[in-house]
Amino acid sequence: RTYRASTIIPLVCAVTADRAIFVISGSASQTIIVKRIRVSGATLTAVAYLTVNAVKYSSATSGGTSTTLVNVPLDSNNAAATAVVKAYTAVPTDGTLVGVLASWRSLWQATTAAAAGQTWDHVFTFGDTPETKGLVLRGTAQEIAMLYPVALATAGTLAVNVEWTEE
Repeated sequence: RTYRASTIIPLVCAVTADRAIFVISGSASQTIIVKRIRVSGATLTAVAYLTVNAVKYSSATSGGTSTTLVNVPLDSNNAAATAVVKAYTAVPTDGTLVGVLASWRSLWQATTAAAAGQTWDHVFTFGDTPETKGLVLRGTAQEIAMLYPVALATAGTLAVNVEWTEE
């Protein structure tokens, strides 16, 4: 059973360094296997190079201001998804960091029409080779999160979506 969740509009993140902006949490009843996470449309008030990291937590984030995203089954015959996907607009307290899984550095464009250039997207792909299964989450405490490893000078805006399976 495969599912996706996405920010509906670009996510404006008023967060500081090393804090989650987007998380997918494990499930009490299913094993969650994250296959890919896509970030796109990254902008700031002024052009700058920035990094987004994918990290794994062994305990869940808490607090902050978040929106729980809609889990969409890719097959309408699938049962409802049990993973929880959240987008944060205000700083949460992060879980216990296991480690950085992947990193993407890019030139983020300005939000003003006169200065705006082309924005780029990036897909973090996991489990795309025969030797790997994907990012496995067991239990509700484990999470995969997207975060900025350095503080943004201004609020960043980007769209994020995730695809996973449940077993």
